[in-house]
Amino acid sequence: MWALQAPQGAHVGEVEMRGPPVGLMARVTMQIAAHAGRGDILASRLAADLAAGSGLHFIDAGRVTVDELDEPLALVQATSEQHLEPACRPKAKPAEPAQLTARESEVVILIADGKSNAAIAAELRLSEHTVKRHVANILLKLDLPSRAAAAAFSARQAGPDGP
Repeated sequence: MWALQAPQGAHVGEVEMRGPPVGLMARVTMQIAAHAGRGDILASRLAADLAAGSGLHFIDAGRVTVDELDEPLALVQATSEQHLEPACRPKAKPAEPAQLTARESEVVILIADGKSNAAIAAELRLSEHTVKRHVANILLKLDLPSRAAAAAFSARQAGPDGP
């Protein structure tokens, strides 16, 4: 299976509902997308502000000049939560299981079992939000980029014969 890694742009404004999108909002959105890299999602700051509380995360992507606007437009890039850490943070020493709390160790084993946050929450009798924070802490402590990397870490710690 493959996924299209096209650059994407998002902006907010009026759209004519007959035919293809036209008007200022459509032109601004196309110009925002033109500044996005392969697989990136760029949005105007206005679009990001309207997404507050949605669970989406954005990082500053600078400002661009848009043909029809008087002032440069502030842009943000949509990103997953684990990439909100500063890029310049010091590298952690190699991951060791002792860095995790007992609860985090339980969570990482359940991640390796392929369980979702909701399933982990139900099994450990925690809220999904608490599980989400545990996952974020695990990724930060072990300097891992994703749940898949955490699962691989858990598998390496368990060895070929299991835990």
